Amino acid sequence: MNPERLKETAAQHEQLATHREYLDAIIRPSVDITIVEAAPEPHHSRFGGHPLAGRDFVWPKHDMGEYKFLGQVNFSEISNRPSLLPDEGLLSLFYAFDEDGEIFWGDDGYVLGYYWPDLAKLKIKPSPSAPPEPKKIELKGGVEIPRHKDLRKDWPFHPKLLNELLSGEELPENYLLGYPSFNSLGYDPTPGPGWFSLLTLNSEDDFDWCWHDGGKLMVFVESDKLKKKDFSELKSDAG
Repeated sequence: MNPERLKETAAQHEQLATHREYLDAIIRPSVDITIVEAAPEPHHSRFGGHPLAGRDFVWPKHDMGEYKFLGQVNFSEISNRPSLLPDEGLLSLFYAFDEDGEIFWGDDGYVLGYYWPDLAKLKIKPSPSAPPEPKKIELKGGVEIPRHKDLRKDWPFHPKLLNELLSGEELPENYLLGYPSFNSLGYDPTPGPGWFSLLTLNSEDDFDWCWHDGGKLMVFVESDKLKKKDFSELKSDAG
C-alpha cells in the first residue's frame, strides 16, 4: 500500500482526519508482491519452479507425504526495503501437502522456512514432483493498516470508517509483513503476543494454491526471531 496515498486519503476524510495520530501509530511496514510474466533466473524472487537451497538441503517430508515449494524471496531485490527484513540472503518457503487434504494449515510445521545468507553457495534442488511453472515476483516496500476490525480492539472510530478509508486503495493480495488479511475469519489469526505477520498469500490457480476454500494463507514469525533472521519456526492460518 502506498504510504503517501494512505495519508492523503485519511486527511481528506472529515471524520478520520481527527484520528491521524492513531492511524500513524498503527501503520506497519509491508512489501507488496506483484507476480509478473517474466521468466525468472534461479536467484530471482519467485513462486513455483524448483528452489534454490543449500548443498546439504534435504527435501522436507511430513507424515502424509512431502512438502511443496511455495516460493523464495531474495531480500536484496526489495525496493524501499523495510528495516525489519534482512538486506541480503534468500528465504525459501515450503508447505505441507497431501492429496486427500488431511493436512491442516494451522498445524505446527505447515509452512517451513529456510534462510541462506550467501546465494553463491546455493544450487537448484529438483522437486520430487512436477512443480508449477515458475513466475518472477517483484517486491516493493510500502505500508499496511488493519483491513479488518477484528485485528484491533482499540478503534477510536466506528470500524465501518475503516472500509471507507480502504475502499479507494489498490490493496495487494500478496505481501510481506504488515497485518494479515483474510476472507472468512472472524478473529485475529496472529498466534499471540510477540508474533508478527511474515507473509500473506491469496489462493492462486497458477500455483495450485487453494487455502481454506479459496481464502488466504497467513504465515507468522516471532518478532525476536525475525530480528535474528531465524525463520525456522513459523506458524500459519488460512481463511
